[in-house]
Amino acid sequence: MSQFLPRRRIVLGLADGCFMISPVKNTQRQISGLIRKILLVDEITREHETPFQAQSLPGHLIHVVLSGAVTQLSEGRHEEYREGNAVWYHENEPVRGRIVRAPWRFITINFDAPTLAPPADRNRVLLAGPKTLQLARQLLDLWLDESAPPLQRQLRAMATLLELIVEIHPADGPDTSLPVYPTNARERWWDAEKRLRMLLEDPLPLERIAAVAGMSARTMARACKAVTGMSPGQRLRELRMAYATSLLEHTDLPVTEVAMRVGFTRVQEFCRAFKKRTGLTPGGMRQAEPSYKYQKTLPTSRQPGHRC
Repeated sequence: MSQFLPRRRIVLGLADGCFMISPVKNTQRQISGLIRKILLVDEITREHETPFQAQSLPGHLIHVVLSGAVTQLSEGRHEEYREGNAVWYHENEPVRGRIVRAPWRFITINFDAPTLAPPADRNRVLLAGPKTLQLARQLLDLWLDESAPPLQRQLRAMATLLELIVEIHPADGPDTSLPVYPTNARERWWDAEKRLRMLLEDPLPLERIAAVAGMSARTMARACKAVTGMSPGQRLRELRMAYATSLLEHTDLPVTEVAMRVGFTRVQEFCRAFKKRTGLTPGGMRQAEPSYKYQKTLPTSRQPGHRC
Protein backbone atom coordinates (compact mmCIF):
# COMPACT_ATOMS: atom_id res chain seq x y z
CA MET A 1 0.00 0.00 0.00
CA SER A 2 1.29 3.48 -0.78
CA GLN A 3 2.65 5.43 2.18
CA PHE A 4 0.32 8.27 1.26
CA LEU A 5 -3.03 6.48 1.35
CA PRO A 6 -4.61 4.52 4.22
CA ARG A 7 -6.53 1.41 3.32
CA ARG A 8 -10.25 1.97 2.86
CA ARG A 9 -13.32 0.43 1.29
CA ILE A 10 -14.27 1.65 -2.20
CA VAL A 11 -17.63 1.69 -3.95
CA LEU A 12 -17.41 1.45 -7.75
CA GLY A 13 -20.34 3.09 -9.51
CA LEU A 14 -21.28 3.50 -13.15
CA ALA A 15 -22.58 6.94 -14.08
CA ASP A 16 -23.14 8.30 -17.57
CA GLY A 17 -21.06 5.49 -19.05
CA CYS A 18 -18.07 6.24 -16.80
CA PHE A 19 -16.69 4.74 -13.61
CA MET A 20 -16.54 6.85 -10.47
CA ILE A 21 -14.44 6.31 -7.36
CA SER A 22 -16.41 7.02 -4.20
CA PRO A 23 -14.65 6.28 -0.89
CA VAL A 24 -17.06 5.16 1.79
CA LYS A 25 -14.89 6.55 4.58
CA ASN A 26 -12.67 9.60 4.82
CA THR A 27 -14.96 11.67 2.62
CA GLN A 28 -13.30 14.88 3.75
CA ARG A 29 -10.34 14.18 1.47
CA GLN A 30 -11.71 12.11 -1.40
CA ILE A 31 -10.13 10.95 -4.58
CA SER A 32 -13.02 11.11 -6.98
CA GLY A 33 -12.86 11.07 -10.73
CA LEU A 34 -14.36 9.78 -13.87
CA ILE A 35 -12.51 7.50 -16.29
CA ARG A 36 -13.96 7.81 -19.73
CA LYS A 37 -11.82 5.22 -21.43
CA ILE A 38 -8.70 3.12 -21.10
CA LEU A 39 -6.62 3.80 -24.20
CA LEU A 40 -3.75 1.34 -23.87
CA VAL A 41 -2.03 -1.03 -21.47
CA ASP A 42 1.23 -2.67 -22.45
CA GLU A 43 4.58 -3.89 -21.15
CA ILE A 44 7.62 -2.17 -22.66
CA THR A 45 11.27 -3.26 -22.49
CA ARG A 46 14.29 -1.16 -23.41
CA GLU A 47 17.41 -3.32 -23.49
CA HIS A 48 20.25 -0.79 -23.71
CA GLU A 49 21.61 2.05 -21.57
CA THR A 50 21.06 4.88 -24.03
CA PRO A 51 19.69 8.44 -24.14
CA PHE A 52 16.09 8.81 -25.22
CA GLN A 53 13.64 11.49 -26.21
CA ALA A 54 9.93 10.82 -25.94
CA GLN A 55 6.50 12.34 -25.68
CA SER A 56 3.91 11.14 -23.23
CA LEU A 57 0.41 10.53 -24.56
CA PRO A 58 -2.74 12.66 -24.38
CA GLY A 59 -4.66 12.17 -21.14
CA HIS A 60 -3.11 10.43 -18.13
CA LEU A 61 -0.14 8.08 -18.51
CA ILE A 62 1.21 5.93 -15.66
CA HIS A 63 4.43 3.92 -15.91
CA VAL A 64 4.83 1.19 -13.28
CA VAL A 65 8.54 0.32 -13.34
CA LEU A 66 9.46 -3.37 -13.16
CA SER A 67 13.25 -3.14 -13.56
CA GLY A 68 16.03 -0.74 -14.48
CA ALA A 69 16.62 2.92 -13.67
CA VAL A 70 16.18 6.19 -15.55
CA THR A 71 17.13 9.83 -15.14
CA GLN A 72 15.13 12.35 -17.14
CA LEU A 73 14.32 16.01 -17.68
CA SER A 74 10.68 17.02 -18.08
CA GLU A 75 9.46 20.62 -17.98
CA GLY A 76 12.70 21.69 -16.35
CA ARG A 77 12.48 19.07 -13.58
CA HIS A 78 15.21 16.48 -13.06
CA GLU A 79 13.67 13.16 -12.04
CA GLU A 80 15.03 9.73 -11.19
CA TYR A 81 13.05 6.54 -10.88
CA ARG A 82 13.61 2.80 -10.78
CA GLU A 83 11.87 -0.46 -9.91
CA GLY A 84 9.52 0.18 -7.04
CA ASN A 85 8.36 3.48 -8.53
CA ALA A 86 5.38 4.56 -10.58
CA VAL A 87 5.53 7.78 -12.63
CA TRP A 88 2.42 9.77 -13.53
CA TYR A 89 2.48 11.92 -16.69
CA HIS A 90 -0.29 14.21 -17.86
CA GLU A 91 -1.26 15.64 -21.24
CA ASN A 92 1.48 14.97 -23.73
CA GLU A 93 4.65 15.96 -21.88
CA PRO A 94 7.96 16.14 -23.77
CA VAL A 95 10.68 14.15 -21.97
CA ARG A 96 14.44 13.73 -22.46
CA GLY A 97 16.49 11.30 -20.44
CA ARG A 98 18.87 8.37 -20.17
CA ILE A 99 18.46 4.74 -19.20
CA VAL A 100 21.18 4.35 -16.55
CA ARG A 101 20.47 0.71 -15.73
CA ALA A 102 19.09 -1.74 -18.26
CA PRO A 103 16.93 -3.55 -18.99
CA TRP A 104 14.34 -0.88 -18.31
CA ARG A 105 10.93 -2.58 -18.15
CA PHE A 106 7.65 -0.96 -17.28
CA ILE A 107 3.92 -1.41 -17.65
CA THR A 108 2.40 1.63 -19.33
CA ILE A 109 -1.23 2.62 -18.73
CA ASN A 110 -2.88 5.40 -20.74
CA PHE A 111 -6.41 6.54 -19.92
CA ASP A 112 -8.78 9.45 -20.46
CA ALA A 113 -10.10 11.03 -17.24
CA PRO A 114 -10.62 14.78 -17.73
CA THR A 115 -11.92 15.44 -14.21
CA LEU A 116 -9.20 13.49 -12.38
CA ALA A 117 -6.39 15.76 -11.22
CA PRO A 118 -2.91 14.21 -11.52
CA PRO A 119 -0.51 14.33 -8.56
CA ALA A 120 1.33 17.60 -8.06
CA ASP A 121 4.56 17.77 -10.07
CA ARG A 122 6.70 17.41 -6.97
CA ASN A 123 4.86 14.21 -6.00
CA ARG A 124 4.41 12.45 -9.30
CA VAL A 125 7.23 9.90 -8.85
CA LEU A 126 5.33 7.53 -6.56
CA LEU A 127 5.97 4.37 -4.59
CA ALA A 128 4.78 1.18 -6.29
CA GLY A 129 4.64 -1.59 -3.74
CA PRO A 130 3.74 -5.26 -4.27
CA LYS A 131 0.00 -4.47 -4.41
CA THR A 132 0.57 -1.88 -7.16
CA LEU A 133 2.69 -4.32 -9.19
CA GLN A 134 0.02 -7.00 -8.78
CA LEU A 135 -2.72 -4.63 -9.96
CA ALA A 136 -0.65 -3.44 -12.93
CA ARG A 137 -0.03 -7.01 -14.07
CA GLN A 138 -3.67 -7.90 -13.51
CA LEU A 139 -4.72 -4.91 -15.62
CA LEU A 140 -2.29 -5.91 -18.39
CA ASP A 141 -3.63 -9.47 -18.42
CA LEU A 142 -7.22 -8.22 -18.62
CA TRP A 143 -6.35 -5.84 -21.43
CA LEU A 144 -4.67 -8.53 -23.51
CA ASP A 145 -7.33 -11.20 -22.88
CA GLU A 146 -9.22 -11.15 -26.16
CA SER A 147 -11.16 -14.28 -25.19
CA ALA A 148 -13.31 -12.32 -22.72
CA PRO A 149 -16.48 -10.56 -23.93
CA PRO A 150 -15.52 -6.95 -24.79
CA LEU A 151 -17.89 -5.31 -22.30
CA GLN A 152 -16.82 -7.59 -19.45
CA ARG A 153 -13.20 -7.01 -20.34
CA GLN A 154 -13.61 -3.21 -20.25
CA LEU A 155 -15.56 -3.22 -16.98
CA ARG A 156 -13.08 -5.44 -15.18
CA ALA A 157 -10.14 -3.43 -16.57
CA MET A 158 -11.69 -0.15 -15.39
CA ALA A 159 -12.37 -1.55 -11.92
CA THR A 160 -8.73 -2.70 -11.67
CA LEU A 161 -7.42 0.66 -12.87
CA LEU A 162 -9.50 2.49 -10.29
CA GLU A 163 -8.07 0.29 -7.55
CA LEU A 164 -4.54 0.97 -8.83
CA ILE A 165 -5.18 4.75 -8.84
CA VAL A 166 -6.43 4.66 -5.25
CA GLU A 167 -3.33 2.62 -4.33
CA ILE A 168 -0.79 5.15 -5.64
CA HIS A 169 -2.46 8.58 -5.81
CA PRO A 170 -1.08 10.74 -2.95
CA ALA A 171 -4.41 12.38 -2.16
CA ASP A 172 -4.24 11.68 1.56
CA GLY A 173 -0.60 12.61 2.01
CA PRO A 174 0.79 16.11 2.49
CA ASP A 175 -1.48 18.70 0.89
CA THR A 176 -0.71 18.63 -2.83
CA SER A 177 -3.56 20.95 -3.76
CA LEU A 178 -1.65 24.08 -2.74
CA PRO A 179 -0.04 25.67 -5.80
CA VAL A 180 3.71 26.11 -6.05
CA TYR A 181 4.25 29.51 -7.62
CA PRO A 182 7.12 29.89 -10.10
CA THR A 183 9.82 32.12 -8.68
CA ASN A 184 11.81 33.05 -11.80
CA ALA A 185 11.32 33.49 -15.54
CA ARG A 186 12.49 29.97 -16.41
CA GLU A 187 10.06 28.34 -13.99
CA ARG A 188 7.31 30.63 -15.26
CA TRP A 189 7.94 29.46 -18.82
CA TRP A 190 7.56 25.79 -17.85
CA ASP A 191 4.42 26.64 -15.91
CA ALA A 192 3.06 28.45 -18.97
CA GLU A 193 3.98 25.59 -21.30
CA LYS A 194 1.92 23.19 -19.19
CA ARG A 195 -1.10 25.44 -19.79
CA LEU A 196 -0.27 26.01 -23.46
CA ARG A 197 -0.43 22.24 -24.08
CA MET A 198 -4.10 22.46 -23.09
CA LEU A 199 -4.72 25.24 -25.64
CA LEU A 200 -3.22 23.75 -28.79
CA GLU A 201 -6.59 23.86 -30.61
CA ASP A 202 -6.54 27.66 -30.42
CA PRO A 203 -4.60 30.28 -32.35
CA LEU A 204 -1.81 31.38 -30.04
CA PRO A 205 -0.23 34.64 -31.17
CA LEU A 206 2.80 35.88 -29.29
CA GLU A 207 0.72 38.31 -27.23
CA ARG A 208 -1.51 35.52 -25.92
CA ILE A 209 1.47 33.27 -25.13
CA ALA A 210 2.96 36.15 -23.13
CA ALA A 211 -0.35 36.65 -21.32
CA VAL A 212 -0.51 32.94 -20.42
CA ALA A 213 3.08 33.13 -19.19
CA GLY A 214 2.42 36.31 -17.19
CA MET A 215 5.50 37.99 -18.65
CA SER A 216 6.32 40.62 -21.19
CA ALA A 217 6.88 39.28 -24.70
CA ARG A 218 10.60 40.04 -24.48
CA THR A 219 11.09 38.35 -21.08
CA MET A 220 9.04 35.36 -22.21
CA ALA A 221 11.08 34.96 -25.40
CA ARG A 222 14.34 35.04 -23.42
CA ALA A 223 13.04 32.51 -20.90
CA CYS A 224 11.80 30.14 -23.60
CA LYS A 225 15.09 30.35 -25.49
CA ALA A 226 17.08 29.72 -22.31
CA VAL A 227 15.24 26.53 -21.33
CA THR A 228 14.26 25.04 -24.72
CA GLY A 229 16.76 26.52 -27.19
CA MET A 230 13.85 27.74 -29.32
CA SER A 231 11.74 30.84 -29.80
CA PRO A 232 8.18 30.65 -28.40
CA GLY A 233 6.79 30.19 -31.90
CA GLN A 234 9.21 27.37 -32.67
CA ARG A 235 8.48 25.68 -29.35
CA LEU A 236 4.74 25.91 -29.96
CA ARG A 237 5.16 24.27 -33.37
CA GLU A 238 7.18 21.47 -31.74
CA LEU A 239 4.40 20.92 -29.20
CA ARG A 240 1.73 20.87 -31.92
CA MET A 241 3.59 18.36 -34.08
CA ALA A 242 4.48 16.13 -31.12
CA TYR A 243 0.83 16.08 -30.03
CA ALA A 244 -0.28 15.33 -33.60
CA THR A 245 2.16 12.41 -33.75
CA SER A 246 0.75 10.96 -30.53
CA LEU A 247 -2.82 11.30 -31.80
CA LEU A 248 -1.96 9.65 -35.13
CA GLU A 249 -0.09 6.76 -33.52
CA HIS A 250 -2.46 6.05 -30.67
CA THR A 251 -5.97 7.00 -31.80
CA ASP A 252 -8.27 6.40 -34.75
CA LEU A 253 -9.20 10.06 -35.09
CA PRO A 254 -9.50 11.17 -38.73
CA VAL A 255 -6.73 13.43 -39.98
CA THR A 256 -9.12 16.39 -40.19
CA GLU A 257 -9.86 16.05 -36.45
CA VAL A 258 -6.15 15.72 -35.60
CA ALA A 259 -5.43 18.88 -37.58
CA MET A 260 -8.11 20.80 -35.66
CA ARG A 261 -6.87 19.56 -32.31
CA VAL A 262 -3.41 20.98 -32.96
CA GLY A 263 -4.60 24.35 -34.21
CA PHE A 264 -4.87 23.98 -37.99
CA THR A 265 -8.04 25.11 -39.74
CA ARG A 266 -6.94 23.68 -43.10
CA VAL A 267 -6.01 20.03 -43.28
CA GLN A 268 -3.76 20.56 -46.32
CA GLU A 269 -1.71 23.09 -44.38
CA PHE A 270 -1.41 20.62 -41.51
CA CYS A 271 -0.27 17.84 -43.84
CA ARG A 272 2.45 20.04 -45.32
CA ALA A 273 3.67 21.17 -41.89
CA PHE A 274 3.62 17.63 -40.54
CA LYS A 275 5.61 16.22 -43.45
CA LYS A 276 8.15 19.04 -43.18
CA ARG A 277 8.60 18.28 -39.48
CA THR A 278 8.62 14.46 -39.57
CA GLY A 279 9.39 13.45 -43.16
CA LEU A 280 6.10 11.52 -43.30
CA THR A 281 2.55 12.38 -44.23
CA PRO A 282 -0.04 11.82 -41.48
CA GLY A 283 -1.22 8.71 -43.33
CA GLY A 284 2.36 7.50 -43.64
CA MET A 285 2.90 7.99 -39.91
CA ARG A 286 -0.06 5.72 -39.19
CA GLN A 287 1.22 3.01 -41.53
CA ALA A 288 4.80 3.14 -40.22
CA GLU A 289 6.04 1.13 -37.25
CA PRO A 290 5.03 3.25 -34.25
CA SER A 291 7.76 5.00 -32.32
CA TYR A 292 6.30 3.63 -29.11
CA LYS A 293 5.13 0.05 -28.84
CA TYR A 294 1.46 0.01 -27.92
CA GLN A 295 -1.71 -2.02 -27.69
CA LYS A 296 -4.67 -0.33 -29.35
CA THR A 297 -8.06 0.05 -27.75
CA LEU A 298 -10.87 -2.41 -28.28
CA PRO A 299 -11.84 -2.52 -31.97
CA THR A 300 -13.93 0.45 -33.10
CA SER A 301 -14.89 1.61 -36.53
CA ARG A 302 -12.70 4.40 -37.83
CA GLN A 303 -14.58 7.55 -38.64
CA PRO A 304 -14.46 8.79 -42.25
CA GLY A 305 -12.14 11.70 -42.72
CA HIS A 306 -9.65 13.43 -44.96
CA ARG A 307 -6.69 11.34 -46.10
CA CYS A 308 -3.27 12.82 -46.87
